Amino acid sequence: MNVRKKIRLKIELFMLAATFLLLSFAGISCQKPEASKAELVIIGKIFTGVDSRPFVEALAAADGKILACGTAREIKKYTGPETRVIELKEGVAIPGLIDAHTHFASGGRSLIELSFRGVDSVEKVQQMIAEKIKELPPGTPVFGREYDHTLFPDQKWPTKEDLDKVSPENPVVIRRVDGHSVWVNSLALKISGIDRRTEDPFGGEIVRDPRTGEPTGILKESAMGLLKVRPVIKSTIEEDILRALDHARKLGLTGVHADAGLEQLEVYKKLRSEGRLTLRVYAWLPIEGIDQYISLGLRQGQGDEYLKIGFLKAFIDGTLGSGTALMFEPFSDDPTKSGLPQYPEEVFYELLEKAYAHDFQVGVHAIGDKGVNWVLNAVERAQKKYGKKDLRFRIEHAQIIKPEDFPRFRELGVIASMQPTHCTTDMRFCEIRVGRERSKYAYAWRTLLDNGAILAFGSDWPVEPLDPRRGLYSAVTRKNIEFDYPEGGWFPEQKLTLAEAIKYFTRGSAYASFEEDLKGTLEPGKLADLTVFARDIFNVEPKEILTAPIAYTIVGGKVVYEQNSR
Repeated sequence: MNVRKKIRLKIELFMLAATFLLLSFAGISCQKPEASKAELVIIGKIFTGVDSRPFVEALAAADGKILACGTAREIKKYTGPETRVIELKEGVAIPGLIDAHTHFASGGRSLIELSFRGVDSVEKVQQMIAEKIKELPPGTPVFGREYDHTLFPDQKWPTKEDLDKVSPENPVVIRRVDGHSVWVNSLALKISGIDRRTEDPFGGEIVRDPRTGEPTGILKESAMGLLKVRPVIKSTIEEDILRALDHARKLGLTGVHADAGLEQLEVYKKLRSEGRLTLRVYAWLPIEGIDQYISLGLRQGQGDEYLKIGFLKAFIDGTLGSGTALMFEPFSDDPTKSGLPQYPEEVFYELLEKAYAHDFQVGVHAIGDKGVNWVLNAVERAQKKYGKKDLRFRIEHAQIIKPEDFPRFRELGVIASMQPTHCTTDMRFCEIRVGRERSKYAYAWRTLLDNGAILAFGSDWPVEPLDPRRGLYSAVTRKNIEFDYPEGGWFPEQKLTLAEAIKYFTRGSAYASFEEDLKGTLEPGKLADLTVFARDIFNVEPKEILTAPIAYTIVGGKVVYEQNSR
């Protein structure tokens, strides 16, 4: 080595030593920094939802996100004096449950309204109405919800006369459990000017006595809009949402996809700014306002991790329970009807095409096989015209599907946004309504998955209870919850495993809102949203899932609900 090189080497070594000395005096260590301290550590059985590592022993979170998952020993280094440590003795933590289909504010209001859910006779309805009238000033309208005529003897539709017997001087309006028809008394019809001369509106039906042509007291779909009787209950949208938030956090929900017009959206924004949202909201808007949204510059995904604008919601048909789902073939129990389309076919295609052209995600309520087919046709037409885009159109409910349409979900990138409890409720009358053969393709989760579709699960609250445990149970058993039948499940080949059911209440729902990189699994860097059960639901009889207590609901690393806390 020549002299010049030796001198250069000595200078470099001197500079390196000086730099080290200066850094030391400045209090900066060159050693590897210690692990960040967690705000929350959970130790116990944790289901991550990650296929390559489904279970871990511990998890650490800070600043709203997951720092690390692993063994208890690996996570110990993240624990500091300020860390809250939750040790699970017998329970299990899973990714935060996300309900992909709710009418959230309406559900909050339903908690204070007169409910006929589970009432199994007209006589019991009459008794409840008579008792309610005693509490009201004379002539006050009586509003109720969630009656289900398929629970009545012979599943017969009730009539206005049934209500007239106990309420001749109070107008009565009771929404069916699916929200797609109402049962009213004669006074409500009179106030609304509905009689045998009133024409059916497009997409609706005034059910009539075949002998006289007089309304029977049942109004379906758009015919409900003819009513002029209004509720008198005093509850603001904000109060409804706050009531729903309180209910949801106790059930372990960390997120919902919820209907919200522009007025409701402003309330959600207010609650978000005040730090009062205890779950994350993906708020959908009615498609009828598309021109206004375009002019206002609104787009899917605007917002933050707590509140985002979601898809545009459209309806193409009704429901099985109300006999208004759009079917290719007539209903088995009423061959004169095959459902009520909510748009002319070509108008519907053009509407979805417009949304597609402006890059809006759309979720379409479609229950009958023809309704589902029309949605798939609309997406296919839009893609051919404008090219394929990652818009993740959704079919909400997708209850009955033609066999040849199953593969089209994957081909067109359409998400099946479904509600497992619809299966275990509707199974009581599905075969009566559409027959055994078509019922094979009803609520066909396994067939959809086998054909490469992506599922997202929810409840449709308040059509069904919000409780996600009912959805998990329904998905793994396909048994009616109240009556515990049939043994082995209804079309059991469509059942899912518990891990799969959780996946579609978490990863599936996250994907349906374009947030799979943020949530849906428990991985470092993702949001620290968890649902914690006090019982290990992976090691109990399926029936016990329904009553497994929620120990903690955690959103962004913060405990928003704790069992037995005050």
